[in-house]
Amino acid sequence: MAMGSLGELAYRYVTGRPLDGRDGYPYLRPGAGRWSGWKRQAYRLGTPALAALTVVEPHQGIGVAATAGAVAAWSGRRQMTRRRFRRAYIDPTLTAIRTPLGLETGVTLHVDPGLGNLTPRLATPLSPAELAARQWYGQRIEPVLRWLPDRTQRCAWAVQRWVRPATTKLDVFRRPGTEQIGPHIELTAQTPYLTQEQRALVSSIINSKIPVSDLVESWNQVGAQVKARWTVRKRPPGDVGYDHVIARIDSLAEWEFYIGEAAGGRPYTISLKDDSPHIAVSAGSGAGKSVLAQLIAVQVLRRGGRVIILDRKGSHRWALGVDGVDYCTKPHQMHAALIREAEDADVRNDLALHEADDWDPGERTLVICEELNATIGQLTNYWAEVREKSDPKKSPAVTALAELLFMGRAAKKNVLAIAQMLTARAIGGPEARENFGVRCLARYTVNAWKMLVPEAAMPKSSRTLGRWQVVIGGVATEVQVAYLNTMQARALAKPADGPDSALSSDVPEDRDMLTLRDASDAGVIPWGYEAAKKRLQRNVGAVPAPRGKKGNADLYTRGDLVTWAESGKTSVG
Repeated sequence: MAMGSLGELAYRYVTGRPLDGRDGYPYLRPGAGRWSGWKRQAYRLGTPALAALTVVEPHQGIGVAATAGAVAAWSGRRQMTRRRFRRAYIDPTLTAIRTPLGLETGVTLHVDPGLGNLTPRLATPLSPAELAARQWYGQRIEPVLRWLPDRTQRCAWAVQRWVRPATTKLDVFRRPGTEQIGPHIELTAQTPYLTQEQRALVSSIINSKIPVSDLVESWNQVGAQVKARWTVRKRPPGDVGYDHVIARIDSLAEWEFYIGEAAGGRPYTISLKDDSPHIAVSAGSGAGKSVLAQLIAVQVLRRGGRVIILDRKGSHRWALGVDGVDYCTKPHQMHAALIREAEDADVRNDLALHEADDWDPGERTLVICEELNATIGQLTNYWAEVREKSDPKKSPAVTALAELLFMGRAAKKNVLAIAQMLTARAIGGPEARENFGVRCLARYTVNAWKMLVPEAAMPKSSRTLGRWQVVIGGVATEVQVAYLNTMQARALAKPADGPDSALSSDVPEDRDMLTLRDASDAGVIPWGYEAAKKRLQRNVGAVPAPRGKKGNADLYTRGDLVTWAESGKTSVG
């Protein structure tokens, strides 16, 4: 395009517009060019002014020139870093996206350098001299430069804490701002629609070309443009325990159960009234299936309910001797318990027909079926051994379990089925499995996910112990399930309206529980294991009381053992 008159050229020079007559370059943003309008304007006006000042006032001009040079060097270094970042990530990704979409100039891509370790990947190794210089600068210069900004920031934080009582009361008048999405990748395509295949291709390219793992993808195709955004998945806290549980459970309704913490530390609960009366738990070995079942069971017991545990391998030692728990470890015990509960559920359902919708049939019963794949086989084998010729071929206990699954909500009979692979055959058919509206998965395989929750998108399986995906209504929520040790579980299992039911945070942790041999090996008690056993048998000194079991050995609290050791009695050889 022709330049135009001298006046127009002068106008473009002073205002920071391109001198070649092109338009479309914004003043505050770079736009199609490298520089925004205000930067171009500052460069054009500042350079002659600095040159004139250097001629008229050399001393001032040299100082200003030195400052301007330092700023230019800093800005140039930033520009070089951004250019390297763009060459490494943005330009190749745009080329890979534009070509298959047929949009050579209609796609823009924004990638935050703060994502993952994208910027550190571009760093070149430092030479020994550079490393020594940076170390000297960090020890000698940087503390001096940061002293005043650090003190200023601390003063600002102190003022914020001081005025917080007043400012929090003003929150009701504050309008909500825009969502803080943090570092993200954002793509804009100048087309009104992209097909599912095209979106999948773009997603594949983004995940392949930009090395940041576990991103959450969202698409917006409303309007003349298609916009896509990839954000870092928010994670639940890494550790949830007894303190979290005691802060939550007594404020919930009778049919609501606290599971753990979701992303951002948000408490996560399930409802056996609204979500589903039955819970399916599928996970690999050691993923914490029994921990999840224990957490729900102690809440049932605390509210005055009953818990029936079908457990052949003894995974719930915390429940031994606990009031309200029927612990079945033998096939004949499981057989009788299931038939009894199905008959009771049938009676409750008959009564519910003649009562109001909010009629309470009585205490809640939770049936925990550990390792259901093996349990069904044991019940079937047991029935094959004891049945008479006139008895039905199918195990009545297996039939009773299926009946519980179909009529549990009104009768307040809930089943928690646990299995490594919860197949339809294990639960009594695909119809019975459909009664599990709450499905919890951890350390799952692709096959297990597609079998149990094919309607939900499968996130990457986490290796964090206690990290579960809870799927309700086709929506998967990542939850860190709360962990309770044996003493904590037994403390929570006491009915809330009974004696000694008040919750406190001083229940011993696992590290405070020791067997007699462990205490001797760790030096908590000054005697050998055999000598300590004799002292215990003869009640020498302030003998500690057992607080739990570890296999066949009694567990004692560290504090009780220390008191015993300090009781000053003579050792028995």
